[in-house]
Amino acid sequence: MTLKFPCAMTWLLIALTISTNTLSASTQSGNPDGGGGESQRFVVTLVEKDERHPWFGKGYVGRGHEIAFAVDGVPGRELKLVRGQTYEFDIRSDPMHDFYLSTSPVGRGRNILVKGVDGNYTYEGIVTFRPSADTPDVVFYQCQNHTYMGGTIYIVDRPDQVPQRIDAGEASGEVIKEPEMDAETLIKNVKNKIAFAMLSIRSSSAAKRIKQSDNQEAQSMLRRADDLIAEAQSALKVGDAAKAKELIDDAIRTSSISFQLVPDPEEAQRKAKAEYEKLLRSVDSSLLSYQSYRNVDSPAISKATGVSATRIQEDLAKAERLVSDEDFEAAVRILQQAQNSLDNALATLLDAQTIKYELNFATPEDEYRYERRRNQEYGRLLSTVIEKLNPPKNKMSMINMLSEQGDRLRKNAEDGASKGEFEFAIENIQNSTSRYQQAIQMAGVQLFGR
Repeated sequence: MTLKFPCAMTWLLIALTISTNTLSASTQSGNPDGGGGESQRFVVTLVEKDERHPWFGKGYVGRGHEIAFAVDGVPGRELKLVRGQTYEFDIRSDPMHDFYLSTSPVGRGRNILVKGVDGNYTYEGIVTFRPSADTPDVVFYQCQNHTYMGGTIYIVDRPDQVPQRIDAGEASGEVIKEPEMDAETLIKNVKNKIAFAMLSIRSSSAAKRIKQSDNQEAQSMLRRADDLIAEAQSALKVGDAAKAKELIDDAIRTSSISFQLVPDPEEAQRKAKAEYEKLLRSVDSSLLSYQSYRNVDSPAISKATGVSATRIQEDLAKAERLVSDEDFEAAVRILQQAQNSLDNALATLLDAQTIKYELNFATPEDEYRYERRRNQEYGRLLSTVIEKLNPPKNKMSMINMLSEQGDRLRKNAEDGASKGEFEFAIENIQNSTSRYQQAIQMAGVQLFGR
């Protein structure tokens, strides 16, 4: 049996290339679905609201605040984060707009999300977020002092999981006016910040780690942050709430920097392990795609692409031995090299544009397994394209419909295969792949040969 079609993993390279200029800030340390060897980082800035923001023109009084948080340049950008992975928000705001994570879409200090978050109420510095099994499926990033400035964060269990989206504009179920910051509100906000800062600076695990370390710079900064808390309390007592706010903001920013100077070694090990597991899945998938080409491990192909499937398998075995010794960082370096080699090899093969797969399936079961792997590649690609290209809402309804149809057809195929009905399974899995391909094209990636 001879088939001719592009490998889905090569289109992943296309999707990554298309989105580089738009999302480069968010992909410096990994992809948006996972925390890399270092934490996945998003840059948060202030912009004027426009039609891209979920709460622009929604009928709220003043549409909330006219200023919005932009994530990597996109106002109110929707995010998808994976439980168990670590994310950093690099906040570049101002003292009037403190960033925090919340279970309420309204913002303005409501329903702060505490567990897994370090650095809430920051306007300049780092907020770290590690969603866990206890984190709700939907949370929000918002401003402590104003309403509807942020956006929606979907929390999923797996990078390839498509979240059940909500209408962010209707999520609050209430209409909130954007009042002016009166003296009473300012005092309340300052008191909340002082309480938060005292807990973070004096008794958090990060603070304890600094006190037990020999990093004198971090210890000095932490002491300075503690002194600023006392100064803020004194200013508040004499009625100077504005000065107190300035001081407590400085305390929070100073402590955030000190925490970064003494990272948690266990957290670093968790990050390296998570990166290893993510890379292992990626390399395995890319290797299967690469091996699907005819005579792919022949000397001629290896010379043309600069990679040998046998060599990649040896690298995988070497990485596995390092992991058995708990040396995840070294294993990650090996897998990163292997992934880069495979990416380059797939790109080289794609350049030929007339690649033929000569597949001689011994049984329908073998053909189904091949089609199932191909389907998985397109499913992962769809998830990546949605996350990176952030299609407009008018397209997302159709994309979601096609994705759900693909999921149902894939389930039908799996049910048929479990009963040995492989011809039925092949037909359904191919139709599922077709739905994913249509959704990918709807999102803005043109697939070669379609």
